[in-house]
Amino acid sequence: MSEQTQHFYTFGEYKIEKTERLLTRRGEVVPLPPKAVELLFVLLESNNHILTKDELMNLVWADSFVEEANLSRNVFLLRKVLGEGKNGEKFIETIPKRGYRFAANVTETNGDEAIEIIAHERTLAHIVIEEEIETSDAPEKIVETETRQLTPEQTLKARNSWFQQYRAIVLPTVLLAIVGAAVSGWFAFFSESKSAALKPAKTFTLVTNSGKASNASISPDGKFIAYGENYERGEGVIYVRQIDTNREVKLLEPGERTFGGTAFSPDGAFIYYVVYDKQDPHGALYRIPVLGGVATRVLPNFGSMFTFSPDGLRVAFYRKNYERKEESIMIAALDGSGEQAILTRPFSEAVLSAIAAWSPDGKTIAFGAGVERTPDKIHLDVKLYSVEIESGAVKQLSNEVWSAIGKMNWLADGGGLVFVASRPRIGNQLYFFDYHTGETRRVTEGLQSYGNYSLGVTADGSVLAAGTWEEKSHLWTIGADGDTSRAVQLSKGETDGNFGLTNLADGRVAYIARVGSDYDVWTMNPDGSDAKPLTADSFWESGLTATADGRFLIFISNRAGGNHLFRMNADGSDVRQLTFGEAADHAPDSSPDGQWIVYQSWFADKFTLRKIPTGGGESVQLTDYQSVMPSISPDGNSIACILPSDSRAHPATLAVISAAGGEPQKTFAVIPFGYFYQSPRWTPDGQALIYAKQEKQIGNLWKQPLAGGEPAQLTNFNADIIANYAYSCDGSRLLVSRGQLHTNIVLIKNFK
Repeated sequence: MSEQTQHFYTFGEYKIEKTERLLTRRGEVVPLPPKAVELLFVLLESNNHILTKDELMNLVWADSFVEEANLSRNVFLLRKVLGEGKNGEKFIETIPKRGYRFAANVTETNGDEAIEIIAHERTLAHIVIEEEIETSDAPEKIVETETRQLTPEQTLKARNSWFQQYRAIVLPTVLLAIVGAAVSGWFAFFSESKSAALKPAKTFTLVTNSGKASNASISPDGKFIAYGENYERGEGVIYVRQIDTNREVKLLEPGERTFGGTAFSPDGAFIYYVVYDKQDPHGALYRIPVLGGVATRVLPNFGSMFTFSPDGLRVAFYRKNYERKEESIMIAALDGSGEQAILTRPFSEAVLSAIAAWSPDGKTIAFGAGVERTPDKIHLDVKLYSVEIESGAVKQLSNEVWSAIGKMNWLADGGGLVFVASRPRIGNQLYFFDYHTGETRRVTEGLQSYGNYSLGVTADGSVLAAGTWEEKSHLWTIGADGDTSRAVQLSKGETDGNFGLTNLADGRVAYIARVGSDYDVWTMNPDGSDAKPLTADSFWESGLTATADGRFLIFISNRAGGNHLFRMNADGSDVRQLTFGEAADHAPDSSPDGQWIVYQSWFADKFTLRKIPTGGGESVQLTDYQSVMPSISPDGNSIACILPSDSRAHPATLAVISAAGGEPQKTFAVIPFGYFYQSPRWTPDGQALIYAKQEKQIGNLWKQPLAGGEPAQLTNFNADIIANYAYSCDGSRLLVSRGQLHTNIVLIKNFK
């Protein structure tokens, strides 16, 4: 057989290539995370045979110690992506108290040959396959989600428990694969296996389990981690934890403030952190001794992440100048003297990442920056750069491209950078840039995401501290009166409705859901049944609305490069782009007559409102001041929106403007400060506005009468935050997306 012959597994409408491991459905690529692909292959290879959970854990995670929840999540993901067969059958069955089985007919194709690997037809008339997916947030677990090549010994050991049982079926295929491998690549495989065996296994140790820890850093000697907990009883707290003893000390008592980044001084004696409060609404830099003591205000007007010079005497930070429409990387002494900009760029030229890293030799500062990719597809491709402190000369460090770059740290020997970054379909992961070779490799793999602002590395480069980030939200329905005692949960996905939620005229619910790392448009029946995707691609969809007649869904997507407005039929067909150009669009809402769409548009560092015909055409600007999250009144004559606050010291404003645009006609200073806001909603009678308010990690809906007066609390939820909400088309129900953002700190060893 030719070495060029491709080998496939085929089942239903799906085909997966065995070498490249690329899953397709009717010729279209179906993206899957690496571990989900490995799990699918194991199930296909043992088709129609039951595999226990232990066997699957050994096969897919043989060289890692992970929680069983990883298996459950990946099975859930595969089921959601694959859907059902033509006759409604499930591809993956749960066998109660035993394990899982791939139940569909599977054909192995070698070029033009087809080999049926089903040994027999199932005789069971019916198997119950429903399973509740639960995950544990127990502390002190070691979590490993990295993808690795298994050595032959590991593979043999893991498969032994079931191979003996089914060797008559599997043996011919296995022998064929062994012969092919020996002919085509034994030497490369042997070399790779030997290298992997000599390299210590990467370990991930979870050190917090509150679900609120963020902005973490680690001391140079690796003995302590510092982190903040914002919104603890509605207030901010800073902790330091001794890693060996797991002893935690609260450095600051709760107060009316929130925290930005933390960092240990190079000598490990102090913890520095950023505070936002009434005295310093734009931020200030503070420090406190590691073991506790008096907090000292170091630098005012300091509202960004920061990095120390190697001697600990100076600090570099980021600053925006809205009057000049430019942004800079600044350096200053800790007494405030010697402040200077070492790099300044206009908003129109580049976007600088707000986090930088001072090199160990003290000569350069590394940072991320986004520039335009092509004139016809405006999109910020972010790359790694460095700037020389003395000359201001800028050097590109890597050709690798990311969507965004978060916190970064140099290794003490100057050999490389660790940093947080995101890419489409992947989300936030940790990366290592090798300064000597110019190569970049991922430190983390899998479905786990990592926060932009938690990162630190010890002086010897042996331990990396990072922040895990997990967002979960589910759809609920309640009466329009806000009575939460009769709330009914409709979905159990990962992030259902968080980034988009609306109703169709036929009663179906349309929403944005995350499957793996992809965000797509889904629909379900009013009772939560028959959930199915309308889009299934690698693009990011958000901001969902439906026309009143139910013909069209309007949404935001990055499929054309930047965030633009798209329209598709309610069945997912005929996707058309509506907006183009340099602006980034968000939060569409459709008029009651279905003729036009209002949305927010970001351009030249300003958010304004615009409208465009539903059929496409020229857009019209409605506001020339900062305004976001529009919502059209039931009669189509007015638009509610939010006027963002410029600081944490002042609330944002709920405003009503004419549908023709212009200055606000009514304003209500009731919206808490935030970086991200949710669209207000009109009550069905048009006499009041509904908005979400989060207090002490609990979200509820509030009602503001247009006639004035104090707002009244509409719902009385006692847990979870509210991510999104919308009225049903007949106004009798409220749909609510509710959940929690869980952030914890993890230590990673052998990460290089």
